Amino acid sequence: MSEAEAPLAHAASPPPLRLIIPLVAVAGALGALARVGLGELVPEQAMKFPWTTLAVNASGSLVLGLVVGMASVRPNTPRWLVPTLGTGFLSAYTTFSTVIIGVMPSFPGGAFDELTGLTYLSPGAAEMAAYLVISVLGCTAAAAAGVVMGRSILGGTAE
Repeated sequence: MSEAEAPLAHAASPPPLRLIIPLVAVAGALGALARVGLGELVPEQAMKFPWTTLAVNASGSLVLGLVVGMASVRPNTPRWLVPTLGTGFLSAYTTFSTVIIGVMPSFPGGAFDELTGLTYLSPGAAEMAAYLVISVLGCTAAAAAGVVMGRSILGGTAE
């Protein structure tokens, strides 16, 4: 097999599920513990803006971008690494569902007022709209920056 064909052969042989599932499960538990730990360290209940959730999601997006960027330029990356860190640790660490739950009390009509005590001091609809935009655009930018940095760390180039 030529050197040019090696990455294709590598890509064609996924790791067995009996290896991936326990790795993803353990990594997911660790990611959830990291998220809970940060939430306890910097609680949002007294905040008017969910800074902890935003920081968690942005940092998780950046790290996921780094992992994917590095793996994209290194064909010898173990095939279990991206699912373990991405699907396992980082999906449990980041919390887009928390973004949505945090926004719900700001909807007019009071249908979600009971969620306010579970999240933080309820800001207005304008603040929550800004939060949604910042979350989506900021986390996407963080992921893109991570991919570029990951590739450059290992000497690859963006395609």
